[in-house]
Amino acid sequence: MALAGEVTGFVVGWIVSTIAVWLALKIFPGKQKRESLLGAAVTALVGALIYWFFHAVFRIPFISGVLAIFVWLYALRKLQGVGWLGALGLAILIWIINGVFSLFLPTLL
Repeated sequence: MALAGEVTGFVVGWIVSTIAVWLALKIFPGKQKRESLLGAAVTALVGALIYWFFHAVFRIPFISGVLAIFVWLYALRKLQGVGWLGALGLAILIWIINGVFSLFLPTLL
């Protein structure tokens, strides 16, 4: 039963993150490589896997978080065809949008 809850939590989180990434890609100026919903889903999945990997391997929260951020920025650069500043801008936008979602989603679910 616990595995079903974990899988459900992952899928719901992935869907919410996909929407946040998609909105950020639409808001962010310029033409990114993968502005489609599918491209946003791939980007969100890669981000989730990066954070999962670093938090599973490096059990020290600060170190795993810092390493994951840099790898996530690199992945954003490659997936979306932007520079380091573009990746940082996208990451900040995604973070803000996810923050707004977190204000409303717990009351909706």
